[in-house]
Amino acid sequence: MNATEMQGHADVCRWLAQLFMTEVTKDQLAAYQTDAAAVFLDHIATVADIAHARRTFEAAIAELDEVDNPQRLLAADFAALLLLGELNNAQPYAGLYVEGAILGRSHDRMRARLENIGLAPVVNEPADHASFMLEYLALCLADDRATGESAKVFISAELLPWIAAWAKAAKTVPTRNQFYPVAVDLTKRYLQALVFA
Repeated sequence: MNATEMQGHADVCRWLAQLFMTEVTKDQLAAYQTDAAAVFLDHIATVADIAHARRTFEAAIAELDEVDNPQRLLAADFAALLLLGELNNAQPYAGLYVEGAILGRSHDRMRARLENIGLAPVVNEPADHASFMLEYLALCLADDRATGESAKVFISAELLPWIAAWAKAAKTVPTRNQFYPVAVDLTKRYLQALVFA
């Protein structure tokens, strides 16, 4: 991949990281409803077959036009899928899927990586949160000299061991809209393909 392609992939990772860290804002929702996600989806499609997932994601966004308060609906889905408890949701922590616990070895390895480049998480979240991992991956893609680790090595070692289980869990959580479950599925498909790009 050339530098422009690598930067494009870094931008996709930052977009996905933001999706899983905080609820969609009013401005972000308005942007999605005017096709702002297309540039990211187009870039994902350069390495992964996402035709069906993309149609589902775009349909989920279109369905929000029919809802009285789409931002509230997405906030409720965000909480149901990513925040509430450990039994009936799909919390975005690697350790839950590879170790069965939060704040384990996955957290320790990721925290060490972040501290090594001067980026300790500034929020009260375990370091193996998908958003931190995707931000770190963005740094690897933009310039692996900054992290001392190639994107492919990081994806293989830290993301692929759990991303499919997270996507599977996301499909089982009852949500009112498919925006977040499909975003997780798109992330899985993207990372599984990006490692071979």
